[in-house]
Amino acid sequence: MRKSFVQFAALSCVLLCLTALFVGCQKNDGLCSVEGTVTLDGTPLADGTINFGPMAGSHGTATGAKITDGKYSARASEGDMVVTIRSQKKETVQDPEHGEMISMTELIPEKYNQQSELKATIQPGKNTFDFDLKTAE
Repeated sequence: MRKSFVQFAALSCVLLCLTALFVGCQKNDGLCSVEGTVTLDGTPLADGTINFGPMAGSHGTATGAKITDGKYSARASEGDMVVTIRSQKKETVQDPEHGEMISMTELIPEKYNQQSELKATIQPGKNTFDFDLKTAE
């Protein structure tokens, strides 16, 4: 009788520890799933970044993700967000006085980053936002 009680107690402790570990891994971080596509003049953006930041007067955490072949996937705070998108082209220039210099040129117009007009309202669950950016309008 005593041996079965000890075995039951040991098994209960192991199950309790495993349950606590599993629940700890499932901790809700308060962020929502956000994914979508980004195109520039109708072509998927090859490489870049997308950031979601709380609008003035809103609460939340700024977050970002890499854009690859026009697709992104991120986790962001719930609420009204300003979206900024960037993509840079790297150029190497030979300068007789300074040698090789690297120049970075922003490919995305300021209205999508520095002075972003892009907005998104993130809600609990899965969110999909596709952005079709234009270099000239």
